[in-house]
Amino acid sequence: MKLLLVADQYYPPTLGGSAITIRRLAHGLAERGHDVTILAPGTQGMRNYVERDGQTTVVRARAIPALHLATNTNKESAPRITILPDNLVEHTIHRIQPDLVQLVTPTIMGPSALKNARRLGIPVVASNHGIPDNLIPFKVDRDWLAYKIFDNVYWAEVVSFLNQVDFVTAPTNLACDMLTERGLEKQPVPVSNGVDLNVFTPPSPGEKERLRVRFKLPNDRPVVLYAGRLALEKRLDVLLEAMPKVLAQTQCHFLFMGAGALDVKGMVAGLGLSDHATFTGLVDDQSLPLVYRAADMLVLPSESELQGMVLLEGAASGLPLIGANALAIPEIVHHADNGFLHLPGNSDDLAERIICLVDDAELRAQYGRRSVELVQHHALEACIGQMESIYEEMIALPR
Repeated sequence: MKLLLVADQYYPPTLGGSAITIRRLAHGLAERGHDVTILAPGTQGMRNYVERDGQTTVVRARAIPALHLATNTNKESAPRITILPDNLVEHTIHRIQPDLVQLVTPTIMGPSALKNARRLGIPVVASNHGIPDNLIPFKVDRDWLAYKIFDNVYWAEVVSFLNQVDFVTAPTNLACDMLTERGLEKQPVPVSNGVDLNVFTPPSPGEKERLRVRFKLPNDRPVVLYAGRLALEKRLDVLLEAMPKVLAQTQCHFLFMGAGALDVKGMVAGLGLSDHATFTGLVDDQSLPLVYRAADMLVLPSESELQGMVLLEGAASGLPLIGANALAIPEIVHHADNGFLHLPGNSDDLAERIICLVDDAELRAQYGRRSVELVQHHALEACIGQMESIYEEMIALPR
């Protein structure tokens, strides 16, 4: 198949689950022999250009950083806004003549690609990975009138856009239900973002101890990992509030893997807990699975996840999981099965859950094994195969 994937956010440079997920999908499809082109924002200012990324071709549109969202990341990895991309979108679709167009976001390039694909009779599949909270660079109260208005406008735009495509996917059952409840006319299908089970694996005997030395982590106490962007929407304030409560009752070490504009390192220093925390910053693809293997559990207090890619990666790495009981997190974190759900925004409850796992090595091992069992349903190869089947079905339909 000749496929065009249109993504208003793409990695690199943008950090985020959907930006990384669409790249993994593109590379997976290319490895299966498909001709894959991605239309994405560029990083070279006001010019369009083309580059190769593995077996894929990336057509980059002129774009600037979305500085209003740079408070959730740093400027280099912030989401980007394409500038007047309509001509590039039209030219790309007419030049490539794809068998199918895959859209990821209903923002700037998405509507243009949909319009041009429709003119040429090309089937269009769209995937929704976002919620309003992802666009707000500060902590919000969902009971605020302003938030409710923004929420209604956001979903009206998203659903209106998705109602025009041929097929809709979302990463979880909850993500699909949210679309249906807000007026999506066609039945969305859940397709997990997936995780590469050949890359993210539990540590081999002795590997964890060696990795602790490599990453300068203590070997005499459990390591509690947070992985992801250092961003307000990830509710790191709850984890920071929990840290002194945990350390007052037990011994452990906190490991923060990720980058962002939020000065978590400074906040930890302000709590007087610098000796109890390590910060890796942004790690490369080779080091990423190794950091997971160096840890004993994964904590994600975020309340804005439609799946949570780090949860899949942590589970595949054999870690027990602790996550907020919010949105789609319970689809990955099964309470008292492969980890714990904590009350959203409640640092006391989060601290209790962390202490429970820190103090019980046998329970950590039990939950970690269960994580590996449960995550098999999210194997990346199977998820790519599911998308491939959807594409083939859409292409085969008479038009």
